[in-house]
Amino acid sequence: FIPSLIDMWKKEKRFTDFINYDKLETYKDFGGIRNEENFVITSGGYKLIGKPKPKTIEDVIDQKR
Repeated sequence: FIPSLIDMWKKEKRFTDFINYDKLETYKDFGGIRNEENFVITSGGYKLIGKPKPKTIEDVIDQKR
């Protein structure tokens, strides 16, 4: 997250239909997670494009076998 950008958008009341700024405030100090999977996002949900990446240590080990 970029705290200064969040603060600016909140002050300007931008994207209020999509962002719950009160809820987001609790996550502002979180650095984030890098996701290397590709998704299609639709009004009905999402769909993973391609194979899922391993999520657990066991998944990584199994993938290497």
